[in-house]
Amino acid sequence: MRFRAGRLGALRALAGVGSLALLLGPASAQASGLDVPQIGTTFSSPTTNDAAALYWNPAMLGFSERGEVMLTLGVVAGAVGYQRDRLGVYQLEDSLEFAEPIDPAYLDASKTGAYPKVSSPIFSPNFGTFVSAPVIKDRLTLGFGAYVPYAAPLSFAEDGPQRFALQDVFIAVARVSAGLGVKVHDRVSLGASGSYVFGVAALKRIQDFAAVPVFGDALENPPINQPNDFGDDAPSTVRELSVLARPFALTDAYSHNATFNVALAANPIDPLWLGLTYDHGSRLNFNGQFQLDMDDEFFTQDLAGQGLSFPPLVTGDAKLSFRLAKRIMLGVAYDISERLRVDGNFAYVFWSDLDAFEITLDSPDLAQPAIGLPAKTTVALRRDWKGTVHAELSVRASVGARERVRLSGTVGYHSGASPDATVDVASPDGHRLLGALGVAVQINERIGVLADGEVQGILPRTVTSSAFDLGNGTYEMVLGGVHLHLVVKFGKGGKVLGAKAEAAPEPAAE
Repeated sequence: MRFRAGRLGALRALAGVGSLALLLGPASAQASGLDVPQIGTTFSSPTTNDAAALYWNPAMLGFSERGEVMLTLGVVAGAVGYQRDRLGVYQLEDSLEFAEPIDPAYLDASKTGAYPKVSSPIFSPNFGTFVSAPVIKDRLTLGFGAYVPYAAPLSFAEDGPQRFALQDVFIAVARVSAGLGVKVHDRVSLGASGSYVFGVAALKRIQDFAAVPVFGDALENPPINQPNDFGDDAPSTVRELSVLARPFALTDAYSHNATFNVALAANPIDPLWLGLTYDHGSRLNFNGQFQLDMDDEFFTQDLAGQGLSFPPLVTGDAKLSFRLAKRIMLGVAYDISERLRVDGNFAYVFWSDLDAFEITLDSPDLAQPAIGLPAKTTVALRRDWKGTVHAELSVRASVGARERVRLSGTVGYHSGASPDATVDVASPDGHRLLGALGVAVQINERIGVLADGEVQGILPRTVTSSAFDLGNGTYEMVLGGVHLHLVVKFGKGGKVLGAKAEAAPEPAAE
């Protein structure tokens, strides 16, 4: 039984069209959960008052001197690699021993050790837009933006050793945001934004029915009475049997939700800038369709007399649910001179909120009332992610007679979200190192162009303690991106109120 390949392709095409329409850019984001590598420019941070402050720290909008439009065009490319190393004991794939102890005659001595490396290329266009618009001079600025803070596109060989974790996935989450920054004091600003959160998802994997508790219970209970060790904690000896390896696809899945952030920015003394942002994250509920290939006589006819009989292709409604993490971002910048700034960006991301990806399937074709299988069931893919720490240090410098050229260099570290127990190719993150360079040229008073590039990757990660031997092996990832940005200034900083008309402007962040 072959799935209709057009659905996944159509979904990707639709996502591509949607990204153009909304100026979105789904880039790879496996490390530190699902984060994309860059939002705004390499100059953007919680202490920078560019238009991308809407994401980084909307309070910095309060320090905007003029309106600004930021348009981004770029490309992100890289690869994720995985070499599985089976450390457990497995049966021959065509065996049907469902409970330990397993007769040694049915064990597969060849199914052990390292398998050939598999990899997924990553290549994606990247788009984004931000707008800041001062309404009241030196007091109130509004911000608008469309961007993709989370994404994960991966595609591996369908018959690769990673197929029980993932064959193909496309998850992209976009935000369309509006916010404001209000100066409550010459040196203090408060900010907030609200966002509509739109997600699109598709995935393909081989579902191992030995890992599905409700199926194990149905076999073990009357009238079938088949003892088994199936369930979340099924040992490797009963996993990955051909008859129980059923192709699964989630397609046409979309999510709609909302979120917000609140922020504070301060310039306590002229050289020092501080920024603090809380981002609330959101719960994603992707509603779509599923296809489950049950075209094997074991499921379609062998046990029909005992109440187990599925159609060759089960279809129905599906729901994929998980939590996007809350985060706290702190920025500290110091102007060493008029031409030189040091900028630190630190964050704690509550990926510990994400304990599982839950997939709920609902179809009358799933119902097997004689053995207690319901029409609606939920399968949880354990993640048990950890909170992550991000630390980045940037140096910004202005050069040239009129300071029309600015340079930026960044180095950073992000800790990984996935523990060894649950890591797999769906989230192959680890200790991530990054570096970025950027240059900005002010063409005239209103128009500037920026170019930047960033390279990041995880340190090669070898896992030997994956739960039930599901993800043992070596993981690698490298990711690079280049972007061009057009920045257009407009207006005169908003409406002037009262005595502010004669007040000297406060120094602003770069």
